Amino acid sequence: MRSLRLRLAAAAVAAAGFVVACSDDGGPTTTPSSTPTAVAGGPRLGVQDDRLLWADQDVSQRLDKIKETGARVVRVDLHWDTVAPTRPADATDPADPAYRWERYDAIVDGARARGLTLDLVVFGTPAWAADTSADAQPRSPYYATPFGARPRDPRDAGDFAEAAARRYAPKGVHMWEAWNEPNIPLFLRPQWRREGGRWVPDSPRTYAAILKAMYAGIKRADPDATVAGGVTAPAGSASSPCKSVPPANCRVTPQRFVDELGRPGLRPPMDAYAHHPYPVRRQTDRNNPKATYVDLYNLPVLFRHLDAGYLRGKPVWVTEFGVATAQTLQQPYWRVPEEQKGQLEDALRRMDTQKRVTLFVWYFMQDNDAWKSGLYNQDGSPKPALDAFRAAARGG
Repeated sequence: MRSLRLRLAAAAVAAAGFVVACSDDGGPTTTPSSTPTAVAGGPRLGVQDDRLLWADQDVSQRLDKIKETGARVVRVDLHWDTVAPTRPADATDPADPAYRWERYDAIVDGARARGLTLDLVVFGTPAWAADTSADAQPRSPYYATPFGARPRDPRDAGDFAEAAARRYAPKGVHMWEAWNEPNIPLFLRPQWRREGGRWVPDSPRTYAAILKAMYAGIKRADPDATVAGGVTAPAGSASSPCKSVPPANCRVTPQRFVDELGRPGLRPPMDAYAHHPYPVRRQTDRNNPKATYVDLYNLPVLFRHLDAGYLRGKPVWVTEFGVATAQTLQQPYWRVPEEQKGQLEDALRRMDTQKRVTLFVWYFMQDNDAWKSGLYNQDGSPKPALDAFRAAARGG
């Protein structure tokens, strides 16, 4: 099983003219760094290591490497389409023979043995559950992911989440995220629908149904579970809908996604709101009030939208943040390794002052062909940012 981001690399090459994230600037600069001082009571620190899911990687060795970073939480993508390649007869029963849990069993058991807390992210529609009409509109090759089509019946997603919680709650897994980046067509389609003579966001409505089903399923299996919703990508499209590409390729801004979730009849339950505030620029305190993104430097914009509706006061999880050390199609913003360290240190200081943020996950542990934001280079050698992460983890 390869990581989702690496599986997407070939698709990204085919779509070289279509950039997913926008950026105010890119390339190296000379920003001084300093050693962060961890503040007691700051967010828990976590890391994601997609190589845990690679068939050619030893789970025990990967978990040992994670443990060495000092991370306390490990974020793991739980691919519904991989675990349930065929429809189960009893979808809420984790022992149904259709399920393929073997890799995840090894991860859960290994993490528990090492005292690591798991955050499982459930997403990815299997072919048997997909709504084929979701891809009626033409779309970029980058968005041709089979697992991104919405489920025909959101209850199928809820049943799978319940089965996963029934299997892993007895082994200490109580942290969950419902779907991944549902505001972009890479992970959930369609994003827009035609209503009269205009296009309106459709993904919040679809996602609200999925989240309601998943939240209910997980809570039935484990009433003590914490379920985060939202899990939004940082950048939306420049207009609503964007005019430079077909609507099938347009994303919904995180600000609007939050607002749409709060509409009467939607309002899905969640215990925390998760967001991925990847930087699209160097660290700054200046913001464009018309920005179509929410990165780490205008995160209070997200807070204001949450607090304007039914999600007022909800804790926030930052479950993906990273700074690349080389440019790729999927990460156009990058910095040289020393600057990556400085931007990580700056992020940790900011998180210590944002008491609402209770979890901060670095994406990810080791570079691959498609993503270069690892704490380790692709050859396994450490980057300077690793020392900064370890220092913060020791003091947190």
